[in-house]
Amino acid sequence: MRLTFHGHACVRLDHADTALAIDPGSFSQAASALDGASAILITHDHADHMDVDALTAALTANPSLEVYASGPAAQSLRAGGAPVGAVHAVEPGQELTLGGARIVVGGGAHALIHSKIPQAVNVTFLVELDGRVVYHPGDSFDPPGRDVDVLLTPVSGPWMKLAEAIDYAASARAPYVVPIHDVLLSEVGNRMAQRHVGDRDLAGKHEYRRLALGQSLSV
Repeated sequence: MRLTFHGHACVRLDHADTALAIDPGSFSQAASALDGASAILITHDHADHMDVDALTAALTANPSLEVYASGPAAQSLRAGGAPVGAVHAVEPGQELTLGGARIVVGGGAHALIHSKIPQAVNVTFLVELDGRVVYHPGDSFDPPGRDVDVLLTPVSGPWMKLAEAIDYAASARAPYVVPIHDVLLSEVGNRMAQRHVGDRDLAGKHEYRRLALGQSLSV
């Protein structure tokens, strides 16, 4: 399986005829992530995880393409002009089979930004493809609930501190930790995240693999 980073919280998982684009948002290279995708997964309705215009264009251009999203995200896509029949709302506990991928939907709530800011609905995706397991938590530190090969780990955001990312990586004990949700970080901030979340004494004996835009990891 090949995991490709398309910026911020967006990754694509490819194997054989299955190509899953996850969270193609406004801070990512959404169009490149969606090009040739066989299905789309959206954790929540924030713009940095869901570029409505790019998604609507991709869904309109390819009648066989479908998106599976949290309830509010699905509603926003339909309101934005996406083909209604191509948009499916998912809830925690659901299991999906999309091509060669088996996907378990989890989570439920976005991490708290502030007590006066309502929490968005945020689902997580545990994806098994080509015998490997990748976990995307969206904007949360919800645990995967099982062993995974790749833990996508947020490293920046108004709802988190770096200590949470360190503890998250340590608790999951995945062979690979790939940082996501990093657009707010400068290069100095990215190096700091790598130094701490990649510290084996702090965060466990994983390989911290920061990917550049368009760079892939073969798992």
